[in-house]
Amino acid sequence: MAQTSYDIASPQSLLDFARGLSGKTLAEAVDMSKVAENICNKGDLGNMVERYYYGYQPDNTSHLPDFPEAGVELKTTGVLRRSDGSYKAKERLVLTMINYVNLVSERWETSSLMEKCSLMLLLFYLYEKGLAVFDRRFVLHPVLFEFPDEDVEIIKRDWETIRQKIKDGKAHELSEGDTYYLGACRKGSGGENETLKQQPFSDVLAKSRAFSLKPSYVNRIIEGHTQEVGVLDITATVTIEDATQNKFKPYLGKTVEEISELLGFHKQGKNDKGFYRSLTMRILGDTKRTVPELDKAGVELKTIRVNKDWAPAEAMSFPTFKYLDIIEEDWEDSSFFGKIEQKFLFVIFREDENGELRLEKVNYWNMPYADREEAHRVWEDTKRRVAVDASDLPKSTESSVAHVRPKAKNAKDTLPTPQGTNLIKKCFWLNKSYIASVIRTSI
Repeated sequence: MAQTSYDIASPQSLLDFARGLSGKTLAEAVDMSKVAENICNKGDLGNMVERYYYGYQPDNTSHLPDFPEAGVELKTTGVLRRSDGSYKAKERLVLTMINYVNLVSERWETSSLMEKCSLMLLLFYLYEKGLAVFDRRFVLHPVLFEFPDEDVEIIKRDWETIRQKIKDGKAHELSEGDTYYLGACRKGSGGENETLKQQPFSDVLAKSRAFSLKPSYVNRIIEGHTQEVGVLDITATVTIEDATQNKFKPYLGKTVEEISELLGFHKQGKNDKGFYRSLTMRILGDTKRTVPELDKAGVELKTIRVNKDWAPAEAMSFPTFKYLDIIEEDWEDSSFFGKIEQKFLFVIFREDENGELRLEKVNYWNMPYADREEAHRVWEDTKRRVAVDASDLPKSTESSVAHVRPKAKNAKDTLPTPQGTNLIKKCFWLNKSYIASVIRTSI
């Protein structure tokens, strides 16, 4: 056991002691030989750090922080190494389980979330598949983290959005796309045998969910940009939606050429494929770079060009999937699930009577529950059909929401199939007709 050479009531002392893990695995920092064979590859690394490194018995039933005397919650989170040597979040940072029954009567300032996670000690370990959890190496320096002032209003509104959906009897419809920084992520065994939870204002049972910080938000913590000045001018009375509309308001109804003149930014030839996105970023932040608030929220920006009848030029594609992988995946671990749980910022350029594109609409959107269920059906059908015949996958005529078709560089850009053949790469697409209906009715 590690010697407890720290002040249990001091956040700074807990942080200083955590630095002794930097560059080490838990097994290198303390003797794990007597317990290693019983732990194997499973177990909560955070609990192990508390128990074997801090010599402190965690109380997993308590709603208080792990170190209540200091008001500090300890969290370990995995990172992946990029090709340039930098790190990125492996996944979201789970904070605490959502109790549907209790949450509806809570207030933000005294909520169970803030009581437990207002001050967190974050330890980052390098995730390597197959390694026992106590053999994962801690990289980066540990940090004491509390929500920055510039983020608190967004996180508070996210919490209120989640609570309101439960009060509306829609806990079963919760999605990470409902919110910006704070998510209601799935946290259960999944599958048909999962025990569902009661919710207070509906008889429909809901899957287990937990409050979490989205991977994009964790990335900003890793990159040290949590104090980066935002560009959307969000305040206690101005929401992220309002602030975004304020940015676009001077340009709504104007042609692309007029906006280009105002911003001094013009298309570089006919093949400038990224022009509309770059123009949009100029409107949002007067820069070609990214917008900190959208980065932390993991918002996916989509510039969509439509004709005068609101028909989009093309369907909306997602990353390609591997035929051999999808047949082994579960829905909630799939990349398609992750994408349709996102929030999108749609920027719509519409063709006018003279054939010129005008900035017509701007709004945030996430896929409604019923449509997510239909996308899930298409995914399950795809998984089943890939195992039988990967050349015969769901078409746009088979669903009102999504389909599968090629997305490849050329005919030689292929992947192996379970049938032993190689087929051109494919991905999930949202149907053109579905996108058109979203544009017409949802935003």
